[in-house]
Amino acid sequence: MASTRELTPAAIRALTRQVSPTEAEALHEQISQLMRQRIESGEWPEHLKLPAEPELAAALNVSRGTVRRAIRTLIEAGLLKQVRGKGTFVRGQMLEQEFAQELISTAQSLDREGVAYRTQVLSARVIPAPSHIAAHLGLRADDLSVWAIRRTRSVAGEVVYLLHNYLPTALCPDLSPQVLQERSLFGVLEHDYGVTVHSVRRTFSAILPDDDVSQAMSLRPGAPVLYLEQISYQANGDAVEYSDVWVRGDRVRISSWIKR
Repeated sequence: MASTRELTPAAIRALTRQVSPTEAEALHEQISQLMRQRIESGEWPEHLKLPAEPELAAALNVSRGTVRRAIRTLIEAGLLKQVRGKGTFVRGQMLEQEFAQELISTAQSLDREGVAYRTQVLSARVIPAPSHIAAHLGLRADDLSVWAIRRTRSVAGEVVYLLHNYLPTALCPDLSPQVLQERSLFGVLEHDYGVTVHSVRRTFSAILPDDDVSQAMSLRPGAPVLYLEQISYQANGDAVEYSDVWVRGDRVRISSWIKR
């Protein structure tokens, strides 16, 4: 994380002056809206650290539960994030994802950051694997059957990921694709089928999406996206799944920590 600034007492006092118990709007809604305005305007910059809930509640003369609800609203909107043992920070307009360096899925990365999201299964069917996918998955010519699953993953009402996953049906013949609206693909494979992803190969590139991708992600014409090709493997080297993933570059930033 970049160098951390903390919310100043003056900024807290300015916030306090605008919170009114006589307004019709609930206190937690007032507080979350005032915070949202400051974040979206840039007045509260990315990585700004908020005071602890008890301190903020005392300064605003409201209950700790009220502050907690206001903060939860902004976490679900992708504007704040909580880091265990460190506190609550402004996320800003960009989601910072670290799945470039770790063996976690996009869903698991969002879960860890406390970001509320919605996954929608657009289609799911069993098909003969196209030749390039069959090659990546190491399928035999007499057994090319794969699940082809198209999903979107949205944050605050905006599609930020479009995912096309291909899995050999031999690994999960009775898969119910709708469970992938509530659970991560890696989690379903491991807990329901005993298939553990041990390693992945991820290749990133910036591309101009085709019309189908642009429409699925509600992109403006000509907007670039980050494209991720992923192949996942079991410990014995057998391929588990092949994925095409498109990521909105104006909403998601891929980061990594590298140590020498």
